[in-house]
Amino acid sequence: MSLSLNRRQSLAATAALCGSLRSPAQPAPVLRHMELLPQDDFGRYVVELMGLALQRSGLPHRLEPVPSFQISQGRVELEMSQARSRLDLVWSMTSRAREQAILPLRVPLDRGLLGWRVALVRRADLAQWQKAPLLTELAQRRGGQGLHWPDLEILRANGLSVDTAIDAPHLLEMLSKRRIDYFPRSVLEVQGELKTYAQLDLAVAPGFVLRYPTASYAFLRPQLSELLPPLSQALEALIKDGSLDRLFRRHFQPRLAALELGRRRVIELKNPLLPPQTPLQRSEFWWQAGSPPP
Repeated sequence: MSLSLNRRQSLAATAALCGSLRSPAQPAPVLRHMELLPQDDFGRYVVELMGLALQRSGLPHRLEPVPSFQISQGRVELEMSQARSRLDLVWSMTSRAREQAILPLRVPLDRGLLGWRVALVRRADLAQWQKAPLLTELAQRRGGQGLHWPDLEILRANGLSVDTAIDAPHLLEMLSKRRIDYFPRSVLEVQGELKTYAQLDLAVAPGFVLRYPTASYAFLRPQLSELLPPLSQALEALIKDGSLDRLFRRHFQPRLAALELGRRRVIELKNPLLPPQTPLQRSEFWWQAGSPPP
């Protein structure tokens, strides 16, 4: 009996030792994205949405910002094409070149509303904007746009005069200092920027909105192609069960209602950068003026 007891004790001790020598659980893999700026309301929505998509997909990954890391749109594709990229995930307006460089999840996170642009102007100049301009009249004024943004080529392709700066804060400063006449901003971005840069005393010009077909997608770096199918399927599932719509409404419904898009003259623009794979036929992806606010 004593020998049997000793043997059992020895086996138990060996099992305990083996357990203590096992490597600790591996941490969940991360998808790194740029740190959000204070005015980036759309970015906060995307991070929440992509967190839901990861949960729905069953992937073990988690989202993680890269602290104090911000780069221009012109550097995003170069950064993500590197094997040691600091970024795994970005969200941006699509273009033919961008879809060739990095991997798009072709579900429009913005419901197409990054292509709906109102004009930020100086509040002191609002009287000059009371009559909604025609496209030919708008072309007589100087707009502003980011140097590496797809919107720049879109606006110029439609005959608009556009000056450039490296990013939105510099363009807002140019507008405040009368170096440009207006700054087209997405209806999803403009309210956050008005609040963040209240000291510049800017306002939204009444009566019109620019519209061109486009989509803002989540993009993965090419080395993560195995994540593309499960994340795409998860986003589709979030559309089907209404989760994406509910999240979108929670973030943006009050601001879109305040802009009264259905009462603005729509100035239609062409988009020569639009990839042919853009799912324009999927009506559930897109917001339409005249429908209930999202």
